[in-house]
Amino acid sequence: MKQKILKLLKSRFVWCNIVLSILLLIVLSAVVLFLLKIYTNHGESIDVPNVVGLYELEAQQVIDKAGLEMEVIDSVYIRDQKPGVIVEQTPKQGLNVKSGRVIYLTINSNSKKEITIPNLIGVSERQATSTLNTLGFSISSINIVPSEYSDVLLEIRYNNAVVKAGDKLPDGAALTISIGRNDYNVAGEMVTMPSLIGLSSEEAVRIISDKNLVVGYIGFDQPQPKNDSEKNQYKVYKQIPQPNDTVIPGKRVDIWLSKDLKKQKAQQDTKQDDDFFR
Repeated sequence: MKQKILKLLKSRFVWCNIVLSILLLIVLSAVVLFLLKIYTNHGESIDVPNVVGLYELEAQQVIDKAGLEMEVIDSVYIRDQKPGVIVEQTPKQGLNVKSGRVIYLTINSNSKKEITIPNLIGVSERQATSTLNTLGFSISSINIVPSEYSDVLLEIRYNNAVVKAGDKLPDGAALTISIGRNDYNVAGEMVTMPSLIGLSSEEAVRIISDKNLVVGYIGFDQPQPKNDSEKNQYKVYKQIPQPNDTVIPGKRVDIWLSKDLKKQKAQQDTKQDDDFFR
């Protein structure tokens, strides 16, 4: 057995096969490494360019020129950034990546975020302005109006329209607020409460404001009106303070409205009886 092995090792044929096998293995390894280099761009890297602050089309040109790809994956709203610009990229600027790598982008939204107005009517001026500023609104002007209570928020307006709790306004909206003061009555001036019976809510509100009074609760009987046209069909049948009461400027006035003519007539009859005994 030992002699056969020695004889086999001395055989030229065996050694030729061994050498050929080694050479074939070397050639195959070289081919595989070469192909891997081509496929993976081994040793080739690209510095990621900075596209933060650019618009999407501008970023596309920069990234294409660098031999990379891009994909917008998210949008956010940042008040201090221009709408539509890129605010974040992954990978970051300066990192080395392979050709064709996808750069993921986040852009600033083109539409402003909408913020819900909280219920601030009746709170102090300081608290109201602080809350509105914290939410992202600005106070463009402050109107001082007569009120039973001083330094309280009575009304919020945006673009000259009254804003109610629950309304949504764009971030950064400039608001006008009305703050009550009770020092309007230092001279002892008083207001005679006008009769609002039989008027629509719009007419009643106008008269209340003209008299330097404050609009309070406005209640509609069931069924509730669905639009302004239906609101005009409802008339005031009850008010507090009562007609002809003497009140200070800024007094809150509450009204109740109904389509029931009997309620309106009953209130008018009561008023006439009261006037008779005065």
